[in-house]
Amino acid sequence: MAVLAGCSSPRDVALEEFTRWHDSARAQAQAGMLTWSELYKQSFDRLTALPSSLQQDTRLENTVLLLSTARKYEANEIDAQQFAAEREHIETQLQARLR
Repeated sequence: MAVLAGCSSPRDVALEEFTRWHDSARAQAQAGMLTWSELYKQSFDRLTALPSSLQQDTRLENTVLLLSTARKYEANEIDAQQFAAEREHIETQLQARLR
């Protein structure tokens, strides 16, 4: 039996698909199978393809910050502990802004 989700807009569906992809890609980055900068570069590319929304804008802003931080880490300008702390701080701010 098929159930239609009439309450979900295409924008909501696109964001849900992005979130599923991002969660999987983030796990790959944590496992060392994907560089952090590549994760955030792909995130940026995927976010810019989504329909415009305030949530998209907020996620893009944070993705740019995360990409910059990842590049500093990969260039050995900051250590793993600093990178983890910065990443956690930026991601916590993002979650607070999306509520």
